[in-house]
Amino acid sequence: MKFIKTYAMTLALCYIFVFFGGWMLFDFSKRHFVATAACAFIVAVIISVFVAQDEKIEQLERRVKELEEKSNSAL
Repeated sequence: MKFIKTYAMTLALCYIFVFFGGWMLFDFSKRHFVATAACAFIVAVIISVFVAQDEKIEQLERRVKELEEKSNSAL
């Protein structure tokens, strides 16, 4: 579900970018909506990977903190 939200936000931002002149940077031919959706999908995948990594790092930080507290209380 998170990916779908990320994709929807990215898709909206890409359409706004294309609407305000971004289409001049790319040659979308006659399928500019499909090309925009594909670009939004790629960006959403990259964002989702970074978000997943951030969540894993936060879990590891919590785990290390708990282990440090246990070792300090054992001393």
